[in-house]
Amino acid sequence: MATIYGNETDSFIPWISINSSQNTQETTNTSLTSSDVEEIDKYRKYWWKTGKLHSKARWEEAKLPCEIVTDVSYDTYVEQTDKHNIRGWWEWEDGTVRVIEIPSIFHENCERAISREITEQTGGVKSTYADILNYGSSSTKSRGSGKDPDASFRPKAKPRVNRDGSDGRNQPWPNLVVEIAYSQSVADIKHKVEDYWLRTGRAHDVIMIKIEPPIAPTMIPVFMTAWHYCINNRTAAGALNPIMYDFSTTDDQGNPTNLQLGQRVINLRLACLYHNVPDNVLNPPPPQPNLVANLPNPITIDLYHVQLAILDCNI
Repeated sequence: MATIYGNETDSFIPWISINSSQNTQETTNTSLTSSDVEEIDKYRKYWWKTGKLHSKARWEEAKLPCEIVTDVSYDTYVEQTDKHNIRGWWEWEDGTVRVIEIPSIFHENCERAISREITEQTGGVKSTYADILNYGSSSTKSRGSGKDPDASFRPKAKPRVNRDGSDGRNQPWPNLVVEIAYSQSVADIKHKVEDYWLRTGRAHDVIMIKIEPPIAPTMIPVFMTAWHYCINNRTAAGALNPIMYDFSTTDDQGNPTNLQLGQRVINLRLACLYHNVPDNVLNPPPPQPNLVANLPNPITIDLYHVQLAILDCNI
């Protein structure tokens, strides 16, 4: 791998702070009675039914992924995620819906910062046939599995496919996917990226971010890592070989890193963002204007801005 160093309520809880020591623990407190376990299970299902997190669900103690409902069709899953705007927090597999991530303000600000960087730099082709569209967390389906990205982008001109599209039929897959983990483990999000998004014929690039939960819920995260996957970037043996960027606020010894503008930058080549579009979109014959020439190449994501967005949270 290449590395660049460097209160009880029925209302929606917009984010939950997960203690890093609790992040991978089961709800197996030996003091819990069977009645306690039943209540926790009931209030975890409450999220599926209402789209609202409940404090009695004790999500801070849950091991993710956490099953919340079974025997659900994919269409019902999509309907429910759309209804409650839950995309990105759940996934569907063979009729079972699991929670894979708990909402947090750090996660949300990180995604918005990355999407803003991309949208601003691709504005030169806005509303044209060369436009790069932000499909957000649009649901996808493949082989009995349904997953939602945190953000996704693809060219407007990317044609439909004959089969195995992102909707299980003919919708093209996004060329760029963004995945962010806060409560989710690195191993789980890495599996999602490498074994789902980057299967042959799907996404071309993935930006993966891991934000380590702080020790105390009133603190701001310190350790943040990004990986840039591109299907063209592989080892000699053919394995995916992402570039890793550490954009933490301190190093392992606790010394401030003082990240600067331009110090940790992810580069997205236009050839990757426009992968599988017709040739005339990138190189149209005269007298058509080459609109893509209006864009910077590469599109850059400066992790200075992403770090600042994560830190700029009122908790």
